[in-house]
Formats: sequence, structure tokens, C-alpha cells
Amino acid sequence: MSIEFTNTPWLLILAGAAGIGLPFGLIAAATRYCNMGAVSDWVLTGDPGRMRAWLLSIAVAVAAVALLEAGGVFDLDQTRVNYRAAEFPWLRYLLGGVLFGMGMVLAGGCTTKTLVNIGQGDMKSLWAYVVVGLTAAVLLYWPEARWFVDQTLAWPHFNFEAVSIGHQDIGTLIAGIVPAGTLEHWRLGTALAVSTGLVVWLWRLDGGRQMRRADVIGGLGIGLVITAGWLWTGSPTGQHLMGEAALAFDPPMGTGTQSLSFVAPAAEVLRLAEDPAIGLVTFGIVAMLGVIVGAGVWAVMRGHFRLQGFRAWTQFVSYSVGGLLMGAGGIIAMGCSVGQGLSGSSTLALGSLIALGGIVLGAFVTLKIMLYRALYPESRRRSFVCALMADMRLIPRRCHPFRDEAPSGAPPNGCSR
Repeated sequence: MSIEFTNTPWLLILAGAAGIGLPFGLIAAATRYCNMGAVSDWVLTGDPGRMRAWLLSIAVAVAAVALLEAGGVFDLDQTRVNYRAAEFPWLRYLLGGVLFGMGMVLAGGCTTKTLVNIGQGDMKSLWAYVVVGLTAAVLLYWPEARWFVDQTLAWPHFNFEAVSIGHQDIGTLIAGIVPAGTLEHWRLGTALAVSTGLVVWLWRLDGGRQMRRADVIGGLGIGLVITAGWLWTGSPTGQHLMGEAALAFDPPMGTGTQSLSFVAPAAEVLRLAEDPAIGLVTFGIVAMLGVIVGAGVWAVMRGHFRLQGFRAWTQFVSYSVGGLLMGAGGIIAMGCSVGQGLSGSSTLALGSLIALGGIVLGAFVTLKIMLYRALYPESRRRSFVCALMADMRLIPRRCHPFRDEAPSGAPPNGCSR
């Protein structure tokens, strides 16, 4: 497949993708915005700063998207990744999210942080992203693997059309249950209520203390960039450009209303390397490259650009396994911590919210296990399981095997014994 450089409409779409990816990379690098870092700071040190930034970015995107959609600027019922589809494979969302969350801990960061690190010269993150792309490519383009993901993992599902509900976003679900009001009103009201609730929650996370300036800038900036992705591809201008591009003799790939996501573009880059036809250049690829360039510009400006490599085989293995889990989880969940955690969540699709919860859960469990193994190396595995259950309030706190123990490496007392 190829597309001539004379396909001006598609080149304009790609220019917009670069203009969206660049500020994303700059903001993420400047404010240390990272979804995995948000979870790790909160879990390991009790610092909710970056978690507040993540919640703020979701709140901003949810409110902005709802207001623009209510104003008729775009329609997110039909997007490239159909976040609001009536088909609801709940296990796929949850499993993919958990796998991705585990992987981003092992790989030293989410896909956002991985791309930022690449821009700052980190070859470890480059390798992890290559593994993400290889894994994603296998699951997307190998027929047997694609069948397994789309059919087997999607088996436990529910179709909302069976109960006369056309989409899975929260506003539509409420409108389908409550007879009063219109779908548009329920969607806007639900989005504004969710956005307000998130702002209240993120404020209470640190006892009402003022947010750090970097976290405010990161949350506001990333939320607006996600909205800009929807605006550029879904607005009348973007739709017109995509329609014109599709009329070319060899139409481009990756058309459709979309915002940022970083797992599928890693696979698309590998296809581009295999077949350098310009037709394989997608919105996602250019946006992803824009993130790397934006982070690189910030690193050079601040004197932070440093080439870094692996220092031990254990580190190589960890990043490799992490990249594999992120690639698999991102495809299974139909999005990563950005694709589902920000772009999908901004539509208030139920599946996106489940995937987001799975990402946080996977990261939480992995971080806790790594922490307990480091502090209590002589403890039994059963102790770790008991500790995790107590941390998640699944069993009484008094049963936590490490609650009265100093990290001396000695086996702890507790219910696990």
C-alpha cells in the first residue's frame, strides 16, 4: 500500500498529529507526568501529587469532551477505537488492564514515561517499547493470535443492544434506565458530575492541601491535549480532511475520529519498517513521534539528555517482560494508560473505566509484591498474598503479616502463618 505525497489532506492530518504529540511530550517531561509514577508515589511513599495530576487530566478531558460534543463539534459514538460500542467484553477490559499495569511497573514506566525516556536518551525504554511493538504486532496482525484475542477473550461479554441501549458510556446507560430527559442532557450532566467529583476527590487526596504547580500544569495540559486530539480528528475540518484523503487512489491507513494511544502505534511502526510505504504512516505514529521529540527538546533545553543503557541482565529481563505485558495488555484492553486511561475515559465508556481500574490494580499489586520481597526476602509467598489481601481490605487489617514487623528480613508473624 502506498500513498503519494500529493495527498495533501492526509498530510495536514499528520501535521495536526505532530502538533498534538509535541506539547504532550513537552508537558509530560516538564512536569514528570507518568501514570505508573502516580501509582508508585501513592503506594510506596504516600505522595498523591502525580495521582492528583492524573485525576485532574481525566477530569479536564471528560468535561471538555462533553461540552464540545454537546455543542455538536464532534460525535464520539463512532471512533477508530469504538470505545462506546454496545458490545461489552468486560473480562477483556479487566484482564488487559491488569496485564498492562503489571508491565508498566516492570518496564520502569507507562507508555507515556517510556516515550519521554526515549526522547531523553534512555535506551532501556527504547528496548521496552520495541518489545511493546513486537507483542502488539503479533496480537494484531497474526491471524491466529488476533482470533484468540477477539473471540476467546471476548467470550464473557454483554451486548447492551439486547436491552435496547445503543452504547456503553455512562450517560447512555443512565438515559436507558431513566425515562426522563434526553440522551444529550444525561451525557452532559453525567460528565460534569463525574468531572466535579474527580476534582473534589483529588483535592481530598492530600487533606485539601494545595496542589504542586507542576501537577496542576501537567493535569490541565495533558487533559487539554487529549481533547485536542478528539477535536482535530472529529471536528468538521478533520472529518473533511479525512474524507478527502480517503478518496485518494491508495487511501491512507488509520483514518477515523481518534485521540492519543501509544500501543497500537508501536506495532504500526514495525509494519512501516517492514514496508516503508508512506500509506502506513498513521495519526498514531506521528503523534507518538511527536511525544518523543517534545520530550527530547525539553531534555536538551534543560541539559538532561543522557544516553543510558542496561546495567544488569536482571534489568534487561525486567524491561523485556514489562514490554511484553504492556504490549499484550494494551491490545487485549484495546488501549493503554493513555488510550483507555485518558482518551477512552474521556468518553466515559464503561469498558475504559474498567480497563483503567485494572491498570491501577495491576500496578498496585506488582509494586506491593516488589516492595515486600525487598523488605522481607525470607518471608513465604503466602505472607505476600495475605499482605496484599489486607492492603486491599479483603481481610481485616489485623491479619496483615507485616504490620508490626520491622523490615529485617525475618519471617513475619500474622495470619499467613
